[in-house]
Amino acid sequence: MTDQALDAAFRSAMRRLAATVTVISTRAENGLRHGMTATAVTSVSANPPAVLACVNRSAALHAQLSLGRLLCINLLHCSQQKLSEVFAASADGEARFRIGDWRADEHGVPYLADAQANVFCEIEALHAYGSHSVCIGRVTRATCRDDVAPLIYQDGAYMCTGPLG
Repeated sequence: MTDQALDAAFRSAMRRLAATVTVISTRAENGLRHGMTATAVTSVSANPPAVLACVNRSAALHAQLSLGRLLCINLLHCSQQKLSEVFAASADGEARFRIGDWRADEHGVPYLADAQANVFCEIEALHAYGSHSVCIGRVTRATCRDDVAPLIYQDGAYMCTGPLG
């Protein structure tokens, strides 16, 4: 298989991998908030609780990643598609936070108050791989909304889930 054919086949396969849409958010030392939409997010371990997020090196948020940095992974509710689109666009970092109910925790980390869930963590490992950095965060706190209706991204489209049958 040629490199070009492999690239196309891989992209096609990954479009079939449904994922919860998240917005990763943090606050820089200068006080500015940064955030980006991400679907390459998953749990790593329950003991200790840890999550993994893959961040493209070309993303503005990437420059904020460092060991010890605090961030929040906001799992979006199915009603928050517009917010996902804003954080996926190339708009100015602070301008992105004009949409949604954004608050700050006791450390100044921005979080989406009405997200499906919020996972607060501290970066404990960063690994460069290809065009991305793999960021592993030790979870320090998590909150959940009562209703379970995550925003899902699959095959280039947003959708919501529901029980079978």
